[in-house]
Amino acid sequence: MARRWVENVLYDPPTALLPLLFFLSQVYRVFAAVHRGLYRVRLFKKAVLPRPVVSIGNLSAGGGGKTPLVMWLSRKLRDEGTRSAVLTRGYGRLEKRIRIAGPGDDWKRVGDEPSLIANRCTEVPVAVSPDRYRSGMEVLRSRDVDLFILDDGFGHHALKKDLEIVVIDDHRRFGNGHMLPAGILREPLSRLKDAGIVIVTKAAALDNGFREEIGKHCEAPVLWADYRPGRLVRTGETNGDGPVLVVKGPFLGFCGIADPESFKQSLERSGIEPLEVLPFPDHHPYSSSDISTIMDKAAKLGAMALVTTEKDAIRWPGEVGILPCFALVMEVVFLEGETRLIDAVNSVVSQTGKRSG
Repeated sequence: MARRWVENVLYDPPTALLPLLFFLSQVYRVFAAVHRGLYRVRLFKKAVLPRPVVSIGNLSAGGGGKTPLVMWLSRKLRDEGTRSAVLTRGYGRLEKRIRIAGPGDDWKRVGDEPSLIANRCTEVPVAVSPDRYRSGMEVLRSRDVDLFILDDGFGHHALKKDLEIVVIDDHRRFGNGHMLPAGILREPLSRLKDAGIVIVTKAAALDNGFREEIGKHCEAPVLWADYRPGRLVRTGETNGDGPVLVVKGPFLGFCGIADPESFKQSLERSGIEPLEVLPFPDHHPYSSSDISTIMDKAAKLGAMALVTTEKDAIRWPGEVGILPCFALVMEVVFLEGETRLIDAVNSVVSQTGKRSG
């Protein structure tokens, strides 16, 4: 559980480690600034795809909710007749070559988040590679699209982006304001000036005070979205659109995400009071030992079923043991700004259109 320990240090640094973490944070800040600067002065050249690119990314390290927003936007555009493709890195996958992920693909080959997106957005190509330009061109070899959605793109400078959407988790916000590893920020707050749109996610209500705080760093419109618990689906359901299930508890929860507390809160909002929620590191591949730990805990607490996140369901190794396992589907609900977001994306498509790569 070394990775979970590191994540705990990021979110709540021990006092004794603060001097070292602050020093490392400044080193990280300098290297990040140099990296960005090399692209700004064009010593490093940005690749340009023949279709517009809309980036959705985090200011902080994980847990911001970019993946649900990528899926929501992909499906929304599809329903309106706009053809999109998702470009994503595919963290932790075994293969390195470019892959176009499809429903049912082995997550170990494409990554858990690309697999989830491909399963939920079955008509949207999901291209997986660290080289987003090459993966975008690979998509265009087999089909045409109107735009690319760049997943986790805020810190990706090698590709020209036409609209920068930055998500901020309303639960953690800016943390202590420091960059990694002294805080949770992957980018300095000054980088918000590059945002075309800011979306505060996991927001139960509008907060004009926080809106003003964001406004100190950028002039972009601030939109608000809540991630609300929806239905329970049996693990193995590919698209999250299965029948509404009435499941008998009590439940033992488990998750391997950056913000396990938010999963516990989502369960409670859905009416599920878990006996306990076992946290694992983000993107954690569940081993036979992990399964034994979960089943032993379930037996000890008297759980009748297991419940986890959609992303964890991708990594859960099918039906194991005697307890059924379910995933809680989350739905994006905008409190303010949905029309403004769609209009901004459509504007990018209409103004940029096709261009030479």
